[in-house]
Amino acid sequence: MAYELYIYPPNGVTPTLTPQAVVAAFASAGFPCTEQPDQFGHWLVLDGVESALDLTIKDGVVMGAGFRFAREDDESVVQRVADVFKSVGFLVSDDEGEL
Repeated sequence: MAYELYIYPPNGVTPTLTPQAVVAAFASAGFPCTEQPDQFGHWLVLDGVESALDLTIKDGVVMGAGFRFAREDDESVVQRVADVFKSVGFLVSDDEGEL
């Protein structure tokens, strides 16, 4: 079973971040990535990481994201991804609840 994070804005908060702002937040945290939209989603490819991070985009704004951890990666990747999203105002949870 894969480990996943669910990333979403707090209730009552209208998201305003662009994908570019999320990329910049990862870069500021020392976790560079590139934005790669395709027909299946809007992906952030984290440098040196196999795990998948798919942004939900509406009208050019990030509405949330899903992160699926790949076993090949160090477990610290999960906390680093959660920390970046929390730093820009999103909530992060897994199957057991909010992180």
